Amino acid sequence: MKTKILFLGISVLILLGIWQLWPEQKRAPSELLTDIVSTSTGDVRGFVENGLDLYLGIPYAEAPTGARRFRAPEPKKKWDDVFNAYEYGSVCPQVYDPIELDNPKEKIHQENCLTLNIWSPRDRGEKKAVMVFIHGGGFVVGNSKERLYEGSTIAKNGNVVYVNLNYRLGLLGYLDFSVIGGNDYADSANNGLHDQLMALQWIQDNIAAFGGDPQNVTIFGESAGGASVSALLGIDNPQHYFRRAIVMSGSPHHSADFSASIASMIRDETGISSALIWKTVPTIGITYIQDQVSQAVGSPISDLLFAPTYGEDNIMKRSPLEAAMQGETEGIDLMIGTMGNELSYWEFYDTETDHICDQTVNENIVTSLDPTQAAQIKELYDLYKQNPERTGYSEGEIILSLEGDFVFRVPALQLAEAQAKNGNTYGYQVDYPINLPDHPCQNNRSPHGSELPFVFGKINESSGTDFIGIARNGEDAAIRERLMNEMMSAWINFAKTGDPNGDVLPAWYPFNSEEQATMRFGVTTRLENGPFLEEYLAMSEFMKTFNLFDALK
Repeated sequence: MKTKILFLGISVLILLGIWQLWPEQKRAPSELLTDIVSTSTGDVRGFVENGLDLYLGIPYAEAPTGARRFRAPEPKKKWDDVFNAYEYGSVCPQVYDPIELDNPKEKIHQENCLTLNIWSPRDRGEKKAVMVFIHGGGFVVGNSKERLYEGSTIAKNGNVVYVNLNYRLGLLGYLDFSVIGGNDYADSANNGLHDQLMALQWIQDNIAAFGGDPQNVTIFGESAGGASVSALLGIDNPQHYFRRAIVMSGSPHHSADFSASIASMIRDETGISSALIWKTVPTIGITYIQDQVSQAVGSPISDLLFAPTYGEDNIMKRSPLEAAMQGETEGIDLMIGTMGNELSYWEFYDTETDHICDQTVNENIVTSLDPTQAAQIKELYDLYKQNPERTGYSEGEIILSLEGDFVFRVPALQLAEAQAKNGNTYGYQVDYPINLPDHPCQNNRSPHGSELPFVFGKINESSGTDFIGIARNGEDAAIRERLMNEMMSAWINFAKTGDPNGDVLPAWYPFNSEEQATMRFGVTTRLENGPFLEEYLAMSEFMKTFNLFDALK
């Protein structure tokens, strides 16, 4: 009797397992389907929504699973049947982050995640400019299905083809696995960047079938996405993949030595030196290790652990700045900018004992890494404090301003100066004061990421108001609407022509090292030459003597 019950129980478990593995039938959200589109990887069918053709979850590479883990992506083999592109693909493996994930029940351990999504105007007449968005998230979180990145407003308002994509993150996307697995895994520290390149190649091969012009592709991204965009400037022949680039608050890249040191640290701290274990451990084990490493380092430094890597043996052989200075980016138009108060965003990650806005001249991120920098930090603090635009700033906010310049603004201006000799280059800064009274370090400031609701037309949707709050009153609502029209128009105009100017903006002149023309988007939008120039020059000098990644080692 017990044997029969045991057999029955095992049979039920097997059937349940088979049921879980049975492919789920995809259902289109709309009854109106698109015509079938033929691509290099097979036929695709999407659905129609809000007057646009949508194609979701198209695989652009083979699943990076099994023997493909920690390796560069392989091109997607051609499928036989029509692929019903009705649903977003899985998010790439990551540690759950309520700020970055819309759905608290999201499945976050699916390695088969290399997909892209397309929003295309129904008119297939004249080929349209293509805008490809790369999401941010510190190279450890984020995905293309976030509501904030949904592309219907940009595609409709701009009459452009909008694409976004997933790429591998964290240990699976940016760990230098050659430290553990040997030379067979050379350049594994750039697997996420390789994913992006494969997606861009798929777009080159196929976007014409969706109404896009492969000769007029703009890549744009924010934070880690912005760093990805600038990293792609450092590859050989970037002109093959795109014509224009928009870098929004791009974060730093790694030297090959630093990536190797991070990988060595992770190997030694975990005690897992067997390549076989790393290649076969369940995905949840990978994300658990990643979470433990991030917690040990602490925010916001943990957001610098993973990034694209440059070096002689990497796909990015030189830093983007070096590539631009050497003329390797000739002919690529660039729009690049930052936020007025970048680091205040990390208040979202405050703990009971650590508050990023409570830094002082004596105790701050820089001096905690290298106490010998205390005198230089005091000099910078005194300079930043005397600027009248920082009247009313607390000591912590002024420290955040100079740290934000170190990480974001100064590198952006340096890249703009170099690229101005190679193509049309435009600089901007966003200064709109958001309305988050429950987050005093961010409230009435312009933190990292708060430009996204304006660029994507989400200022009145929860995906946008989570970052900028609701309008304070009718006047503030009108300012937001005006700012959204200005920014979305500028991004679209630049993507179409390489020039962001249009009817809704003040005249915006190209950037050069002498004038540093900067469009300042805010309560009033204006063009200003060399804002915060003294701080820029002083911080540039400081960065010659203090290397953050050397300090982190």
